[in-house]
This record gives sequence, C-alpha cells and structure tokens, in this order.
Amino acid sequence: MHPWQILASRPLLDRQPWLSVWEEDVQLPNGLTIDGYLRARGRDYAMIFALLEDGTAPLVRQYKQGVGRPMYDLPAGYLDAPDESPLVAAQRELLEETGLIAGRWESLGHLVIDTNRGDTRAHLYLALDAQPNGRQHLDPTEAIEVSYHRPDDLRRMVLNQEIDSLASVAGIMLALAALGIRGQETGSRNQETGGGNAEG
Repeated sequence: MHPWQILASRPLLDRQPWLSVWEEDVQLPNGLTIDGYLRARGRDYAMIFALLEDGTAPLVRQYKQGVGRPMYDLPAGYLDAPDESPLVAAQRELLEETGLIAGRWESLGHLVIDTNRGDTRAHLYLALDAQPNGRQHLDPTEAIEVSYHRPDDLRRMVLNQEIDSLASVAGIMLALAALGIRGQETGSRNQETGGGNAEG
C-alpha cells in the first residue's frame, strides 16, 4: 500500500505539548484528492496494571472533563517530555497516583490511540510484586480515589462497560492475557526490572 501524498499543510491549533491540530490537502494513490483532512497530535502517556502480592490491582477513579463524569481507569500519566522513557513515566505515575512501587515491569505494548488522526500512543505496562511505598503525590488538578480489585472483577467491569476508557480496557485485557500464560511460555515476553528502558 502506498502512502497518501501531502499537497499542502496548514496549522489550525498549537497548544503543545497538549494538542496540535492541522489540516492537510492530500492525494490518494488512486488520484482522488481530499482537501482539509484533519490531523492531530496529543501527548503520549503511560498506563499501568499493577498486581499486588494479595492478587489485587488498583483502579483510579476521577472526574474527566472530556466526558463530563467520573471514570474508572488504570493508573496513568503523561510523559514529561517527548524523549522521556515511557517506563520511567509509568513508575513515577504509579507511585504518585497510588503510593505503590513494583519490583518487576513488563511492557504490554505501545498502542496508537487514533490511527486516523495521529500517532499519539498509550504505553501499557504490567507491574508485578507491587507494594505500598508511601502516600499519593497528586497534582493540584487531581482528585483521585484508589480502589483495589481482583482480576476476575476487572474483567467483569470491562464486560459490563463499567470501565469504558479504551486504553484502560486494552491494558486490563492485555494484562489478564499475560497473567494467564505466565509460566507456560517462560521467557516469551520482554521483562524489565528497576528503572530500565522499556523501548526497543
């Protein structure tokens, strides 16, 4: 498949690092042209499924202005800079939002959120052997409730659409799949420890 040819590009909004929007006039491989095709780039973020020794995993619940209501999510947060390691961001956000640290980290994938509009990614991680290491360290804009759930309860919440954030659903289901095959395919997944870089 051949890429579309960009004939012209015009910026519409530049609120970096949060959001940039522009429009493009493009020509498709079959010769068809589209004027004003909208593109957008947001800020990458890291999201974590953390499993404690008692077999539970935390969810965070907070108000989301985009949908106008509180939502359940996995702990998550934006990368501080485009070149920040997503793993470092994940470790920081887990501690800040839940007060937890984890001994083992495993990448669940780096997923593009909206392939039609841009390349913004959610970097998903499974954090194992999680344990408390202090209190939440929330930003002034954050009011977060933390609750702990067993994996079967999380699966039920996803299927009942009690959790309906796309990235959280993906993170939960990928984590449950990884936990289900653990020990059967030893060494088949990329495991990381400490502050190592998850990219590669």
